Amino acid sequence: MSIINKMHQDFEKNRHDSPVISGLPAKKTAQKSLLFILIVLLFGSALGLSYLIFIQEKVPEQRLVQAAEIPVPTVPLAAEPKVAAEQPLKTPVVIEAKQTIIKELAAQREKVPAPASFQAAEKNKSDSPLKTKAKAPEMTAKTVPVKEKKKPAAEKALLKKADPVKKIPHLEIKKAQLTNPQLAQIHLKEAEKAKLRGELDAAADKRLQALSLQPDLNEVRKSAALYYYGQGENNKAVRLLKKGAQVSPDYPDFNLMLSRIALKSGDERKAYLYLHQHPPKIEGNLDYYVSYAILAQKFKKFEQSESLFKSLLSQRPDNGRWRMSLAIAQDKQGKTELAVSSYKSALLQTDLSSKAKAYIDQRLTYLAEK
Repeated sequence: MSIINKMHQDFEKNRHDSPVISGLPAKKTAQKSLLFILIVLLFGSALGLSYLIFIQEKVPEQRLVQAAEIPVPTVPLAAEPKVAAEQPLKTPVVIEAKQTIIKELAAQREKVPAPASFQAAEKNKSDSPLKTKAKAPEMTAKTVPVKEKKKPAAEKALLKKADPVKKIPHLEIKKAQLTNPQLAQIHLKEAEKAKLRGELDAAADKRLQALSLQPDLNEVRKSAALYYYGQGENNKAVRLLKKGAQVSPDYPDFNLMLSRIALKSGDERKAYLYLHQHPPKIEGNLDYYVSYAILAQKFKKFEQSESLFKSLLSQRPDNGRWRMSLAIAQDKQGKTELAVSSYKSALLQTDLSSKAKAYIDQRLTYLAEK
């Protein structure tokens, strides 16, 4: 303002001193004064505008320095927690750009060394993820954790049900463990092949292996016993049959075969005991009952023999020999009337020999006289 006052004083002095100005009329003098004031005002406005521009250039510079020194907290959006967690913060990059601008302005205008905040920014810049990928950036901005909204149970169930990812079952190949019956069948097939090749001993060995795995193969055991008996290995055959009688007591052929082997060896009592220990039903076992009834009668067990022959006649009433044996059992017990009736019924059958008929006639004559 001192400059403006000085200019006004000079103007007033020149106006009084100048003959031209002093001689001018008062109207023109007023116009000149107004023009001068306008010029002064324009000049003042220009100075004020220049000052405002200078102030505006200094204010951003101070704001950038404050932005570089104060950490900027970054709060991720609550609606998108996953995106905020996955995308890295861009605050260090923005700070670096501002710091670069501040540094350039300070170097160009003031040409003074950078403040300590710039040096700290440069140090952080050396660790920036833009230069190295091995080291994670140390961000000055602190992220505020956002609590994840709990999903309702119904929504979780729907998401779990709609999950397209299915677990692929693990394919594991294991060696099949065969059961004993399956292994026994394999040995029996090999035995049949050996038999077709004429290798009877090998076939018998395969049967024994099958029996060791499955002892209740009764027909296989019977076949093996017959083979060894035919080969003269009676002891081996007897062991097989006895084992079979223990494993399958309801299978009558084992005891019947043991009884016949005992009869072949001359041991009638042992033959009787084999049949006596576990007699089967009469149906389908007529051979068993015939041997049993004959041996019982031979050992003078007439009552038992009578019962056994009655069982046989229930299956075949027209058998004359069984009827004659029944009459003998009754005759030995003193059942004269029953014996006479049985003798007469036996004579009516056609399967008796002449010698048997002669014996019946003799017994009928004796009983009639007695």
